[in-house]
Amino acid sequence: MSDADDFDLDFTSLLDPSKAVPEPAPTPQQEQALSDEAVIGESKLTSNGFFVRLFPDAPRRPPASAPPTILVVEDDEVTAALLERILTKENYLVILAANRAGIAAGMKLKPDLVLLDVLLPDANGFDILNRIRSSDSLRTLPVLMLSSMGALEDIMKGLKMGANGYLTKPAKAKALLNAIEEVMFN
Repeated sequence: MSDADDFDLDFTSLLDPSKAVPEPAPTPQQEQALSDEAVIGESKLTSNGFFVRLFPDAPRRPPASAPPTILVVEDDEVTAALLERILTKENYLVILAANRAGIAAGMKLKPDLVLLDVLLPDANGFDILNRIRSSDSLRTLPVLMLSSMGALEDIMKGLKMGANGYLTKPAKAKALLNAIEEVMFN
């Protein structure tokens, strides 16, 4: 691994709020496709509690011999503890992060998936997602948004930034686990 790769995996520089990372600028056709997909996503959120977007051409990670690791980015301690309990019970390794520094530390541990809140004390989850997608080494890392923000424009923003799925709080444990399984294993 080169020094450039180490720098990229460090992720700290990407999280620096003073360094702007431009948002994706879709073409009008892509914008319409995202809008159509967001409408579908909104109805899926209403009916089953989650919306997952699968990318058939995205590289899949080979099955690990160890349990998959999930970086849970959640600033509410009660919600974070509940998510940790649910995921640990299903044999996932869980890393908790509540802010930018925690996210940077968690990314150094190379998680297999990020469960990302939108509203954080010192960051915006959409911005964090955009920064993940801007990183050469993290671009294909699966990211599920988990937010109390479930309006059509929020789903569209998540899709535009490259989220693999979107869940609204409070999420049912079954919906959460189904979304994780869809994104990681199907």
